[in-house]
Amino acid sequence: MKQFLIIGASSGIGKQLTEQLLSEGHRVFGTYRNTKVDSTHANVSYHYLDVMEDSLSLDFLPSQLDGLVYCPGSINLKPFARIQPQEYITDYELNVVGAVKVLQAVLPLLKKSK
Repeated sequence: MKQFLIIGASSGIGKQLTEQLLSEGHRVFGTYRNTKVDSTHANVSYHYLDVMEDSLSLDFLPSQLDGLVYCPGSINLKPFARIQPQEYITDYELNVVGAVKVLQAVLPLLKKSK
């Protein structure tokens, strides 16, 4: 059984991937920001995480991870002319800077994987 961290596991691609990994017998540590997730499946646990915060609380993770999926799923679907510059910055911080922060935090755990 491999262990995976899925950022954005409460909906969309993250939710579907969580279900797929569980069906294959893996352990999943999923995170959510807005929509809390409850599950009775023994191999999944869900934890609140906001990657926009200065400090990430990842104390729920085991000492080793086999995989990381980063899919917080934020995008502006407004017409181009109505999108404000700050919205681009916010999306960049979530989708790029957030991914870097998470990867830097869990890299030591991923390196322990065989």
